[in-house]
Amino acid sequence: IHPWYTTGSAFTGILTARFLMILLVTLAVASKLVDQIHQADQERVDTLHQAEYTHKMVSLGRLASGVAHEINNPLAIINEKAGHIKDIFTLTEAYKKDPKLISIVDSVLATVQRCAEVTKGLLNFARHLNVSIQTINLQEIVSEVKSVLAKEAEFRCITVGVDLSENIPPFESDRGKLEQIFFNLFNNAIAAMQGGGHLEIEARREDADFVSIIFSDSGPGIAKADLKHVFEPFFYARAGESGTGLGLAVTYALVQEIGGQISVQSELGKGTRFNIRLPLKMPRKD
Repeated sequence: IHPWYTTGSAFTGILTARFLMILLVTLAVASKLVDQIHQADQERVDTLHQAEYTHKMVSLGRLASGVAHEINNPLAIINEKAGHIKDIFTLTEAYKKDPKLISIVDSVLATVQRCAEVTKGLLNFARHLNVSIQTINLQEIVSEVKSVLAKEAEFRCITVGVDLSENIPPFESDRGKLEQIFFNLFNNAIAAMQGGGHLEIEARREDADFVSIIFSDSGPGIAKADLKHVFEPFFYARAGESGTGLGLAVTYALVQEIGGQISVQSELGKGTRFNIRLPLKMPRKD
C-alpha cells in the first residue's frame, strides 16, 4: 500500500504543479492580450482625437484666411484715404501747422498697419497648416504665432518675451505641425495665467544635430503628482479645467511625428516650463 500511496502523492503533485503552471501561463497570456487590446484601443482613441483636432485646425485655417481677406480690403481703402487726408493736411497751410490733426491721421495709419500685421499673421498661419517638410526659419514662425495671439495675451495682461539664439540655422521640419505645436503651447500658457503674468520663449542650439525651444510661463504651476499625466487626452478636462483637454496630448503626438521630444517641469506657485527638443534634420519615414 505504501508504494501506491507514494506514487499517488507524486502523481497528484505533478498534476497540481502542471495545473498551476497552465493557470499561470494562461493568466500571463490573458494579461498580455488585455494590455495589447487596451493599448490598441488607446492608440485608436488618440488617433481619432488627433484627426478631430487636425480637422478643427484646418477649419480654423480656412476661417482665418477668409476673415483676413475680408478685412484686408477695407483696410487698404482706409489706409489709402487716410494717406490722402494726411497729404491734404500737409499741403494745406491751415492744417499742416496743427500737430493734433497730423497726430490723429498718423494714429489712424498706425492702427491700420497694426491690423494689417495681424491679418498677415492669420494668412501665414492658414497657409502653412497642410504644408509638409520644408526649410524652417525659427524666428519667422515664432513671430507669426506670437502676432496671432498677441492681442489675447495683451487682453489678459500677459507679457511675452522672445530670446532666440543667433546660431540656430534654418532646418528641415514640417512647418504646419511646428506652428500647431507653438500655437498650442502659447495658448496653453495664456490659459494658465488667468490673472496676468509673463511668457518667455527661448531657443538654443544644443549641438550639431538638435535645437531646444522652451516655453516658460509664470502661471500657477502643476502639482508633482499630475506632471506625468499632462500629455494624456482629457486630463485637464477631467480635472475641471476649461477646454477640451486635447491640446497637450496633440502637441505631444505632433512633436513625436516630427522626430522631436517634449518634456515638462513645473512646481506649484512657480510656473511651468515646456522643453521641445527638435532635430535639425527631420527623419524621413519610409
